[in-house]
Amino acid sequence: MSAALLFPHILAANIDGRVHNIQYRQSQFRRLRSTLFQNLNEITKALLEGSEHSSDEVRAEIFLTFSEIRTHYDSLNVEKSLEEEYRIAHGKDHRKGRRGVGIVYIIPIAHTIFFSSISAMVAALAAGNCIILQLAGTLPIIELLRKILCQALDSDIFAISEVMPDDAFLSQTLLINQEHSKHDRVVAVVDHTADVVQAANKLMSVRFAFGGTSPYAPDLVMVHEAILTRFLEAAVQMSGKSCAVDIKAATNSCVSPRLLSKAERSPDAQVIVSGTGWGIVKVECRESELLQGKLNERVLLVHSFTSLDDAIEASRRDGSPAASYIFASPQSAKYLAHFTDAHLSWVNHIPTEMLMGPMVKGNTSLNPKTRYSTAEFEVLRSQVVKETQLSLKINHLLSKKPTRESSKIWEDAIAPLKPTGQGNGGNVGHFEQGIITGGVVTLTLVVGMTGIVGYFMLNFGLGSMA
Repeated sequence: MSAALLFPHILAANIDGRVHNIQYRQSQFRRLRSTLFQNLNEITKALLEGSEHSSDEVRAEIFLTFSEIRTHYDSLNVEKSLEEEYRIAHGKDHRKGRRGVGIVYIIPIAHTIFFSSISAMVAALAAGNCIILQLAGTLPIIELLRKILCQALDSDIFAISEVMPDDAFLSQTLLINQEHSKHDRVVAVVDHTADVVQAANKLMSVRFAFGGTSPYAPDLVMVHEAILTRFLEAAVQMSGKSCAVDIKAATNSCVSPRLLSKAERSPDAQVIVSGTGWGIVKVECRESELLQGKLNERVLLVHSFTSLDDAIEASRRDGSPAASYIFASPQSAKYLAHFTDAHLSWVNHIPTEMLMGPMVKGNTSLNPKTRYSTAEFEVLRSQVVKETQLSLKINHLLSKKPTRESSKIWEDAIAPLKPTGQGNGGNVGHFEQGIITGGVVTLTLVVGMTGIVGYFMLNFGLGSMA
């Protein structure tokens, strides 16, 4: 059966544009929040049963989910929406007019699937879209979501699919596939200028949180060779606090210590400390297969570097990382953040909220309040009433009869560019400093060679003449 026949109500609602009505969206938000709240105990139980997450981590995921709902709901402003809708009628431009794309098809990542699903759904709803959520599997939270989400939202604008629709149907939707983040690498760099203990504590907590499956957990931690021993000592101390008491994660771990077994057999690695389903491993060889791919285990992989440039080279072996955590002085952090070329770089801290849900899509700005912005689910629809100044000027130039005004327009267009206003010196960055340094070195070599040649010519030339 074609997807069009599976989702006839969604297609009809998209055509009639009922989700464009902001008050309708508000009512859907209120129903969604109310239904989730009424089933809060069941949601908590399902999240605990189907994952390695602690009760505190489940509580954090639920908090973040409700926070997303509230933030997007509060962004819906009826008065502003009406003012924008009638700008054309009042003779005003609406250059930044936007509307929903129509239908959004969401494939949530398995990691923290409750937050991953709802965060995308509410952003799509706030933007004025119909939604199809793909939920496959038998985890308790998935079965529960299938039941309560269909109760919460109108069947005309929301549906659940267990299989991917055909390409013909998907071409009519905006596809949000959170699974793309399963392969994007995250690196951490700890320079000798960093607070070593703070860096070790934060990286350990992030790598081991949420069962070690967060897309934003560091896949590789690079530590300056001068502080490597201190970092490992601090990490071991942290592991005693965060892992030894984590009975649930140790007994329910569905992730076998596959990486630890490899490390124990590898001549390129040393297991510093380990427990049931977790460990800290120092990898000596940069070519080791242990450093390839993305981690989904409670294992901290540590590798040393000798200089900032060495760290940059190592971090970019598989291309620019999706994210980087940089622990260093401000000057070193600036250099590392620039040249590691990560999509997102966090300096001397780790945003805990990013450990839940999917990664931020490449070339998308990080929103400090929500995982998705409504703009990601909208299309631009500019509406212009007034003729622009540029258009008026071109009309003057196109007129067959030259005027003083058209001459002035022409003269302004071909006039010289204004001065930059910069002095002869000023601030010099890394790039400029490199150019200057290279020029000085080249000039020094040229002057030096000229002096040597002159010396030999003078001495040997005069000697031959004598």
